[in-house]
Amino acid sequence: MPITITDDIYQSNLIVIAVLIAVLLLTFKRAKHTDLFPISVTQELKGLGILTVVFAHFAYMLVTNADFLFPLSIIAGVGVDLFLFMSGYGLTVGMLKKPLPIFEFYKRRVIKIFIPFWVALILIFAANAIFLDIHYTVPYMMQSLLGWFPTAEGFDDVNSPFWYITWMMMFYVLFPLVFSTKRPWLSAIILAVIATLIGVYNPLNMGDNWLHRLHTVAFSLGIVFAWVLFETKDKENKFVAHLKEFRNKAKIMPYVVIALMLGVVVYMSLHTTANHWPTLTAILGKGYFVDQLTSIILMFAFIVIFSLKKFDNKFLSIYGLYSFEVYLIHWPLIGRYDIFFDYLPSWAAVITWLVAFIVVSWLLQKITTPIGAWIDSRLVKH
Repeated sequence: MPITITDDIYQSNLIVIAVLIAVLLLTFKRAKHTDLFPISVTQELKGLGILTVVFAHFAYMLVTNADFLFPLSIIAGVGVDLFLFMSGYGLTVGMLKKPLPIFEFYKRRVIKIFIPFWVALILIFAANAIFLDIHYTVPYMMQSLLGWFPTAEGFDDVNSPFWYITWMMMFYVLFPLVFSTKRPWLSAIILAVIATLIGVYNPLNMGDNWLHRLHTVAFSLGIVFAWVLFETKDKENKFVAHLKEFRNKAKIMPYVVIALMLGVVVYMSLHTTANHWPTLTAILGKGYFVDQLTSIILMFAFIVIFSLKKFDNKFLSIYGLYSFEVYLIHWPLIGRYDIFFDYLPSWAAVITWLVAFIVVSWLLQKITTPIGAWIDSRLVKH
């Protein structure tokens, strides 16, 4: 059940923010790459994405006071969109470089998701039964292992953030069926239309479909982004070349753009919901379309900032490296097995959990990586 914090909320928020800023500043180093959107940037964006989700779950699910961790907790939707965007981007770049048959795609891609997911889910089921005497029905466990999570009940479902697994798997299943190396943009449109129709009309009667309809286009935008930026050794992308020149050779303007984007982040973070944009809501017809649009604007502001900056950040990179594992385990840990909030000030509990997430995620990755490699090798032989 949610916990009540008795210490000063605003003081705790300031301490967490101060510690986070200090860690970020201490883990910056000058970037060695000259690319526009290298792996290091995508890794950092994943780290940013998972941190926004974690902070929101602390503030809006674990704790009874929504002011806790403000303003770190208010853009979780941007984190979800970042993950979907990166998935669409990564899958498209892979398919443009080396197109895979449908079955081969499923073998290579889906297994990378399901192995860590299955291991984490089985461990959660077992721990809940052994330590908390919480037991689930066989049908519920079977549908969970298949990735079907139609609801996101914080303290009732085995792991409420797993609603995202169901949504992400839809894109992964459909992607190779509709993807065209000649017209990636058309594939993006098809997936966006399918996702929007499911989000709006909820044909599968998912209990928390409101979450899905907030994130219907980010995956497709990742596809388009990969298509626009794609280049090979034999063919230079002139648009990308101009952007690289702007980033690497221009002296002042990249910093001006970063400053402008930071202004967008600050303003939009405080104006993310439809009630902040009544005229736009009237035009689009539904508030959740406006909520999604503001999240997308924020997402692209972060992408521009991270692409133009000339420094890498180790802290965000580490969180990006373990972002999927952190996603898999963070809510069961804080929602059912929290001890830090019982004995520590709330700010210290948050910081301790942030360290614990990385440690547990490292252990989970150590377990799942060899399992995935073994299964992958067996599938390749067949």
